[in-house]
Amino acid sequence: MSNQQWPPPGGRQDSPWAHQDPGHRAPQFHDAGGRDPRRPFGQAPTPPPPDHELRPPRPKGPIVAVVVAVVVVIAAVVGGLQLIGAEPAAQPTASPSAVAGPTAQRTGNYIPFEGNGDGIFEIVSHRWTDDGLELRIRVEIEHGEYQFGLFAFTDDTREAYDPLDPRPFTVRQGAPYEADVFFPMPRADSTIVLSTPSGAVALNALAVPGN
Repeated sequence: MSNQQWPPPGGRQDSPWAHQDPGHRAPQFHDAGGRDPRRPFGQAPTPPPPDHELRPPRPKGPIVAVVVAVVVVIAAVVGGLQLIGAEPAAQPTASPSAVAGPTAQRTGNYIPFEGNGDGIFEIVSHRWTDDGLELRIRVEIEHGEYQFGLFAFTDDTREAYDPLDPRPFTVRQGAPYEADVFFPMPRADSTIVLSTPSGAVALNALAVPGN
């Protein structure tokens, strides 16, 4: 190998390396992308963010069907709860005549009472005589066994009268008491009172006309 220098000193000046190309432009530092000094060597560069705004993907196909099914089920459950929470329609209540005992349909005037067996007090029939008032009474109770008494008073004078037989009578559930009662009293518009055996507590009362 020759020790000759290249290019030789004082050599030819027409060498392409001796003259600058008029079209040549020195590299500028801003032309090439610089390395991020915070990124370790060898790590792939982070891709630039997309120009458009990121949006979550919209549900498609089976996912939409499942969502619709869930909404339908929730609506059905809410509707069912509203129907369950609503108040039931009012049922017609039975009149006192509908709770009569085992005998025939009532024919007289009657009234319910409470506090001594809870039941029905009825005057089946009545008739005035020269000596007083004849009554056919009926008493029935809903439960248990209780004793009762009777007394009467005239509406104008409020004078009280006991029946001819003042002894109390017993009524049992399922076995209504029906009997004839006579009150020696003057003929007038009157009130017949069903009471406790001693007569201290009036349970209810029925009117009897004097005419």
